[in-house]
Amino acid sequence: MVVSLVQPGSITYSTGDYNIGSKYPLFPYVFEFYGYSLSILFLGFILALVIAVFLIMITFQLSVKKRTALMKLSTILEAVPDLFVIAMAQLFIIFLFKQTGILFFDVVGAYERPFILPLITYTILPTVFLYRTLTIIFDEELRKPYVELARGKGLTNFRVLFVHVFRNGLMGLLYHSKMILAFMLSNLIMLEIIFNTRGITWFVYHHPTPEIATVSILLLAVPILLFEQGMNKLKSSIVGGEEG
Repeated sequence: MVVSLVQPGSITYSTGDYNIGSKYPLFPYVFEFYGYSLSILFLGFILALVIAVFLIMITFQLSVKKRTALMKLSTILEAVPDLFVIAMAQLFIIFLFKQTGILFFDVVGAYERPFILPLITYTILPTVFLYRTLTIIFDEELRKPYVELARGKGLTNFRVLFVHVFRNGLMGLLYHSKMILAFMLSNLIMLEIIFNTRGITWFVYHHPTPEIATVSILLLAVPILLFEQGMNKLKSSIVGGEEG
């Protein structure tokens, strides 16, 4: 395996049920699967973050009682298995198809990869996770003295939340970046297998060799490490150059 990693051009994969025994070079074929997975992973993260922040800004305009109820609801939703969410999304699209005769999204991959429905489905649980995390962070920030000081100066609740708490809240979220990525990667594996999307984790599942698994892990590690570096630099810039 070490020799294969030193010379990745020598790594091959076998075909499926037909043409048994045929082998093809892994590169550059694997980048087709790799690109799909990265697009789902990072677009899903961005979409989940945007939706979570939007919901947070609405939530903290509500009363404490309503916020508590939403927090309890998010805790329940976060416990829902990703398998259940994927299955319900597919069943819902099938239900709409039976009712309207219109297939709004592909529910499983065949000759073409489905994209919209997997992306929407993939975003649901990370949105709940980010929403719950941000709710805890924002609630802690609202109890700090600088918030009372800002309110004492006559600033509106929305301005305090958006200008002061928002910045510090996102800073707190950056410290959870590793946990968020781990959560999203675990969801990606199940998503690609069930939707048959032919992403990088789907490829490893159908070609389970040590060389292919190692190469795939390394390919996924590169953008994740770059993302982590970006988060560290962002934390440093927010705190004025001090490493967070």
